[in-house]
Amino acid sequence: MAAPLFAPPGPDSFKKFTPESLANIERRIEEEKNKKPPKPRSDSSHRDTSDENEEKPNSDLEAGKSLPFIYGDAPSGMLATPLEDLDPYYMNKKTFIVLNKQKTIFRFSATPSLYILSPFNLLRRIAIKILIHSYPFKSCTFSTFLNAALLTLFSMIIMCTILTNCIFMTFSDPPEWSKQVEYTFTGIYTFESLTKIVARGFAIDDFTFLRDAWNWLDFMVISMAYITEFVDLGNVSALRTFRVLRALKTISVIPGLKTIVGALIQSVKKLSDVMILTVFCLSVFALIGLQLFMGNLRNKCVIWPVNMTKDFDFGEYIMNDSNFYVLHGESDALLCGNSSDAGNCPEGFVCMKAGRNPNYGYTSFDSFGWAFLTLFRLMTQDYWEGLYMQTLRAAGKTYMIFFVLVIFVGSFYLVNLILAVVAMAYEEQNQATIEEAQAERG
Repeated sequence: MAAPLFAPPGPDSFKKFTPESLANIERRIEEEKNKKPPKPRSDSSHRDTSDENEEKPNSDLEAGKSLPFIYGDAPSGMLATPLEDLDPYYMNKKTFIVLNKQKTIFRFSATPSLYILSPFNLLRRIAIKILIHSYPFKSCTFSTFLNAALLTLFSMIIMCTILTNCIFMTFSDPPEWSKQVEYTFTGIYTFESLTKIVARGFAIDDFTFLRDAWNWLDFMVISMAYITEFVDLGNVSALRTFRVLRALKTISVIPGLKTIVGALIQSVKKLSDVMILTVFCLSVFALIGLQLFMGNLRNKCVIWPVNMTKDFDFGEYIMNDSNFYVLHGESDALLCGNSSDAGNCPEGFVCMKAGRNPNYGYTSFDSFGWAFLTLFRLMTQDYWEGLYMQTLRAAGKTYMIFFVLVIFVGSFYLVNLILAVVAMAYEEQNQATIEEAQAERG
């Protein structure tokens, strides 16, 4: 149940966050600690009641959302200034809020940033102003998800930097001066993170830099940039590929993209049951394929040796690719089988197990792992007709029933079931966002 509004709507709702405000919060926290906790009851009905009455943050006053219209317009002197939190849930927590010109709510921890900078420190206040300063135009993203959220000027500068950086990363042969530009990009990203850390703190309390999962990517990108540049790790070409992750920083900058990606992440959480069902079905089909086709894909047409002397090595002979029958334009030897409806060999060749499996040994039913991967390929219909023709030629046309069953159950049912769950979760998120926007408009 959402918490009630902390103060009556109107100009009187906004109070500047002062040292006295912080002292009052600390006093309330101390009083709450000194209160004697009620004796817990063991019955389940009491537990259910306590869960229902537990105070929760007001969803209308979450960080990143616009101030509800019932509060009216904040006085100009209250903008970009630390204010006492409007949400009663945070009454006994060391937090404060800041509003920008578009009345977007930014929530910060009232504890000293980096154990040094208090909420009233001039440097920290400058960092907060830089962080929330508004850009005068609405962002050009999906309006359904934005709810009229605006990009800050700080975010616009970072986004332009990211896009420019992506252009430079497309150069196959970058000019010599691109190294200095790369240093500039790294410096801007470092300034961005330092500004957030000074304004919010690093990691200890709520609403600090690393408490926001979107900042983890920023921290990793910057760390890798300095590691690959200043630490001698020998061959660091693999680490340099982390620079590509800078393009993903755009997601954390544009509010609409954050909402969409968040919806997709929520949909993935709902896929657990479907994924378990899919893995189970694939495992069953893999075991069936293992029993039916183990070793069959190694059946090849081998020319029968003419002169077999005492020193003749038959094992080496059947492993020699030059002794296999290969059709013109094909890379693998012609498969065959010893059943009546399997593929036959031309005259002068005999069908036997020889050499490796098709596709450089990657298409196989010889073990559970390879059979599972082969069935996954069949379920996703990744050039499944090639696998179909190879198996039928090696085992016989009767086994087409197996492929029909896997295609219908795996490809037509399970894959579409996964897509349906993702679509339903995305639609639920979309509908919830629309209803929330309508409720804010009254």
